Amino acid sequence: MQDWKTFWKELGWEAKEAPDDAAMQRLKQRAAQYARQPQADDVAERYTVLAFILGQERYAVDVMLVRNMRHIENATAVPGTPAFYPGVVNLRGKIITVMDLRLFFNMPADDLPNELVVVQSNQLEIGLLAHRIEGVMEIPSQSIQVVHDIPYAYGITTDQLILLDVVHLFQDERLILGGGNE
Repeated sequence: MQDWKTFWKELGWEAKEAPDDAAMQRLKQRAAQYARQPQADDVAERYTVLAFILGQERYAVDVMLVRNMRHIENATAVPGTPAFYPGVVNLRGKIITVMDLRLFFNMPADDLPNELVVVQSNQLEIGLLAHRIEGVMEIPSQSIQVVHDIPYAYGITTDQLILLDVVHLFQDERLILGGGNE
């Protein structure tokens, strides 16, 4: 293997165009980093989620199910719908049903949040209300505790982030108008 200075000379590059010693050191560090074998911690299963706050709770949904996020001013009410559907919004010409998880879970709801996380599963696309969107984060599987007493959640993290099972949630008959117990 040749050294880099010889390599740059063969390319005919001037000394000012060749990387300095600090840059060469960084390149060597990166090469060593990429060449090393992954450790068990590196390959541990991680879940990429979008986290948001609704009321006093923190929730997260699988980022692969998220279709859109946006600020909304208001939702247009639709007569005859369950209370957990405060209305619909128009997103780029598409009508999206807005859902308030607090009312769906029979929790108190004082105000109407103004952030929307649009998720899609089971041929349903619904906008979940949020007070604040925290952002995308990776959660190591070992930090998730499986829960059976929180409906539609497959786990909770050590910092009280509830991981919603959107696939299971969207199978609930109440989400389909005329489906049951509206």
